[in-house]
Amino acid sequence: MKQLLIPILISSLLLAGCGDPGADHAHHGMDHSKAAVPAPPVDPISVVNGVTIVEMTGNDRMKYNLETFTVPAGSPVKLLFSNVGKMPKTSMGHNVVFLAPTADEKAFVTAAASSRDSGYIPVSMKDQVLFATKMLGPGETDTVEYSAPSEPGEYVFLCTFPAHMYAGMRGVMIVE
Repeated sequence: MKQLLIPILISSLLLAGCGDPGADHAHHGMDHSKAAVPAPPVDPISVVNGVTIVEMTGNDRMKYNLETFTVPAGSPVKLLFSNVGKMPKTSMGHNVVFLAPTADEKAFVTAAASSRDSGYIPVSMKDQVLFATKMLGPGETDTVEYSAPSEPGEYVFLCTFPAHMYAGMRGVMIVE
């Protein structure tokens, strides 16, 4: 009798675990017939009441989320910058510095590398800075509101933390 009961019990357990093969499993709140569709990316540039809002991030891979963006000449701009990295500010701080069109960006970042006490912005070259955020550590944010230059053109922005520009933290604000 024991020999007969063991196969019956095992078969019963297997069938009970599988459930009704024809049953509709949609009642579990999940429809497995469609592949998951990722949400569309949020546009980091928007215009609200005539103000161009730029949401920029810097990360531990020494990259900004934007390499270029366009603003109307002379228009108000609100830059919201966040360091989304995890590494400490002393080794992976980030800022966004917009330079005047006449600035020599390589000379600027070379001088910036030895300007830790002034937030990696060389005091002797401050006249070459149009706008800048603070140097930020992980999870920190800064907001800068400014008027775009009235002269159309391309305006370089970069991170002045040592070597970050050369690693890729550089972009262009296009003024039209």
